[in-house]
Amino acid sequence: MLCRPGFARAEDYFDPAALELSSPQQKTADLHYFATQGGQQPGTYPVSIWVNGQAFGQSNITFVEQNDKLTPVLTAAQLAEYGVNVSAFSSFDNLHEGETFTRIGQYIPDATSQFDFSAQRLNLSIPQAAMNVQSRGYVEPARWDDGIPAAFVDYTLSGSQTEQSTHNGHSSFLNLRSGINLGPWRLRNMSSMQYDTTRRWHSLSTYLQRDVISLKSQLRMGDTYTSGEIFDSVQFRGAQLMSNDEMLPDSLRGFAPVIRGVAHSNAKVTVSQHGYVIYETYVSPGAFAIKDLYPTAQSGDLEVTVKESDGSERTFTQPFASVPFMLREGRIKYSLSAGRFHSGQDQSRSPNFIQSTLFYGLPAEFTLYGGTQLAEDYHALALGVGHNLGELGSLGADVTLADTTAPSGKRYSGHSLRAQYQKSFAEAGTSFSLASYRYSSSGFYDFSEAMMLESQYGLIDNKRTRQEIAITQELGDAGNLSLSAYSQDYWHSQSSDKTLHAGFYSAWKGISWGVGYYYTKSSSHNDPDRSWSFNINIPLGGMLAGSSVSYTTSSDNHGYTSHQVAMYGSVPTNPNLNYSVQQGYASQGQGSNSGASLDYHGGYGETQLGYRRDRDSSQITWGASGSIVAHPYGITLGQSLGDSFAIVRAPGAANVAIENGSNLHTDWRGYAVVPTLTAYHKNFITLDTQSMTSDTDVEQFGATVIPGGSAVVEANYMTHIGHRVLFTLHDHQGLVPFGASAQLADDKTAATGMVADGGTVYLSGMPDDGTLEVRWNDAGVAHRCTLPFHIAATEQDAVKRVDGKCLSQRGL
Repeated sequence: MLCRPGFARAEDYFDPAALELSSPQQKTADLHYFATQGGQQPGTYPVSIWVNGQAFGQSNITFVEQNDKLTPVLTAAQLAEYGVNVSAFSSFDNLHEGETFTRIGQYIPDATSQFDFSAQRLNLSIPQAAMNVQSRGYVEPARWDDGIPAAFVDYTLSGSQTEQSTHNGHSSFLNLRSGINLGPWRLRNMSSMQYDTTRRWHSLSTYLQRDVISLKSQLRMGDTYTSGEIFDSVQFRGAQLMSNDEMLPDSLRGFAPVIRGVAHSNAKVTVSQHGYVIYETYVSPGAFAIKDLYPTAQSGDLEVTVKESDGSERTFTQPFASVPFMLREGRIKYSLSAGRFHSGQDQSRSPNFIQSTLFYGLPAEFTLYGGTQLAEDYHALALGVGHNLGELGSLGADVTLADTTAPSGKRYSGHSLRAQYQKSFAEAGTSFSLASYRYSSSGFYDFSEAMMLESQYGLIDNKRTRQEIAITQELGDAGNLSLSAYSQDYWHSQSSDKTLHAGFYSAWKGISWGVGYYYTKSSSHNDPDRSWSFNINIPLGGMLAGSSVSYTTSSDNHGYTSHQVAMYGSVPTNPNLNYSVQQGYASQGQGSNSGASLDYHGGYGETQLGYRRDRDSSQITWGASGSIVAHPYGITLGQSLGDSFAIVRAPGAANVAIENGSNLHTDWRGYAVVPTLTAYHKNFITLDTQSMTSDTDVEQFGATVIPGGSAVVEANYMTHIGHRVLFTLHDHQGLVPFGASAQLADDKTAATGMVADGGTVYLSGMPDDGTLEVRWNDAGVAHRCTLPFHIAATEQDAVKRVDGKCLSQRGL
């Protein structure tokens, strides 16, 4: 007769009776919780939540003992927050709202939970069929955090003191972005001040906005701009509801152009849009590129003014317009704006108007789009179609019909045709960032032009044709070619606006160099500027690692030539302090020029100080940027802010570094501003434990925050500030039992420790004076003892020692 073999199952098990304590008199508390691998006492623990290997943030979860292991106490709402499709399982229907459960496998077949106590991590394994199907990177809108109440000012200040042979002068420019957050509402103001001979204050825009999550949209009321995807963007005061692509996992971000030009001396470069100055900086002689522009509207040409040290000015136009993009089949994108038009030109009309735009994704990779602009004396209708051409890129074409009635009653009608193309040829290394052509008839006026008709400016030069293109060609290890060109003609004048940049840029073993050609012609100047430049940059090593030497030369069609040598980098003893020294020479009697500057990137902002000198002037420049944030816990200084940012709250943990930025650290109270977060996405904020002092401990070193639009979120860390103490505990029977739990009395947030061999327990965050509370179970009877303690001020050891006798009470 054959017998079937049985199956044996083995698992790790620890017998508490096997403990051999160093002191035979020391008893052992009830340690059955620790008998199995990973076993711990039940309770509530701050843990990080992971679902199928993906982090879902942190939470305080209660754990109970089941089958000799800790099991989480959960609710159906929590699972839904973690992306579980609870509505697909009828087993959840029997639960009341808020009712808890522990055996997750009884509600979702094959679902399991596992608590990693050492890592304070709860791992949930959920069958993929039970999860909501979402795009990669998608975050459930219910998890978007509106943030905490806060008010802030984000500032940028630049200025100069100039001495010239004929006169002395000073100028300064202050840009402020202020805001108040309350619940889902955001109040914002953009203002600027220019000061030279007079003080000019401009409030660029003030508006109130909030997310409309159900529509994946944003509502804005106040001073704002219309969508610039179909019609040219205009400024108005009113209300706007429009789709917000940042709420989507496959969001398409907007862009800002790179402004390139050449300065003939130590010059000031000013960028204006819609009649307002939005950017101002100082540049050295030679070619310059402005890459950190933040336009205040989605489109609207930028006017760039280069003011040389001798007072001469050159102005050219930089095109800027967002590009219509393809939508997936069935998706809708819209905008609806209504209010009163106004611009930076005082003599323009300010009528009420309505603008609407709509994009709709059709089958076969077509996108249909259109829009209307309606005002008392102006009507415009646009209709277009875009098509994904596959490997050939994407092409969009539209027509806009406009009817304008001037104040005199004269009527103008016309049309505008536009074609736009985008493509990146990856295999060939060719990228068309934008290729666009537009033709308008003589009777066509866009909304801004129509509002200027018959004003004091006389006849309006409405646009006739406009072309623009930007191409980049990669040449492998040799470098890349870059070409961008823009041209715009007008109906009522022979002048035109034209810009062209062509360049070759390369790098070899850390040495980078480039050569560029620039052509600019403005409708307000007949004589165009043609110039070329060459630059090379060589990094240094040894004691000067982190520094570089550069040489730049430029020449133009007026016979002007300049040479510039500079050395710049970070100070070896302080990587947050950057320096620059330069020396140059220019022809046509300009002579030599020199300059030096320091730039400190601190935890509370950035400061700059510079000195420049040439034939015509000597100049001291300065600048500062940063932020001031008021929140429920006080006022915190920080670096320049992004749209969404976080307040780190680690009370008492002073000067702790934060790994999410450059030179970020908590202040003397344990608070800090993390300036730039990605809205509607997970952001991980991590403390640098190596920077903590010996009297500082935190329960977790990382926090996950998911800010809603323009939210100020809180990254909260549980801190234990105080002495690190090794207690040796006795009671009336001898050493306190092994496995007893010890905690600071009357402080449920204090750290908890387990009594070890010899009656010792290590605890952090202990005050100078306090009472330790110790609890344990023995044969089903609860025991408790307390130990008042005092840490002497003369105690200098990193870990203090306290040996004392607990006052025991039985049955408590």
